[in-house]
Amino acid sequence: MLMLLRGWTGDQAFTGLREVSQHTNVKLHDVAAVIVAAGSKAGPAAVDEATKEAVLKEVRRRVLGEGFGVE
Repeated sequence: MLMLLRGWTGDQAFTGLREVSQHTNVKLHDVAAVIVAAGSKAGPAAVDEATKEAVLKEVRRRVLGEGFGVE
């Protein structure tokens, strides 16, 4: 998803995922699951709502930027 949205390489996308994981204290695979679920028609990620919101807020802030609803 990050490669698609930002035009990043695999390494850049992994770095973005890792940074979000570190700043939210959420496991990397859960961060990835939240992002995939948010950006596709996949079922909801298997994380609680508070974790999902924290991850998405951090992705908007650190990765996607102002055009994606950053507060």
